[in-house]
Amino acid sequence: RNATNFPLDLASVEVPSING
Repeated sequence: RNATNFPLDLASVEVPSING
């Protein structure tokens, strides 16, 4: 995941498809 999407990274923990 990318730290640039930090606010989204929290959600990507369960949905890594956001950042891969």
